[in-house]
Amino acid sequence: MKRNQFLLDAEILDVGPLRRTPAGIESVALRLKHLSDQDEAGSQRTAELTIDASAFGELAPQLGALAKGQKVAVKGFLTKRSHSSDIPVLIINEFRSI
Repeated sequence: MKRNQFLLDAEILDVGPLRRTPAGIESVALRLKHLSDQDEAGSQRTAELTIDASAFGELAPQLGALAKGQKVAVKGFLTKRSHSSDIPVLIINEFRSI
């Protein structure tokens, strides 16, 4: 298996402080909220979720500078938060304000 791509339009609920990993790479943690109507078996369904996300490297300070309530389109992949946790986190590789 190889495919793991996640696209999401979301509102920023929270932006953490800019940090550095033990390897010295800049990182930022965010919480994102998505709300939309989606097609499910020919009917409309409200899709709503809140997900934790992180960005590293040159994206970290760019995302870290955004304000709560700002809307973004993000692209990335899902992984577990840590080796000992199965809680998903979205790793953002690309974003734009919407």
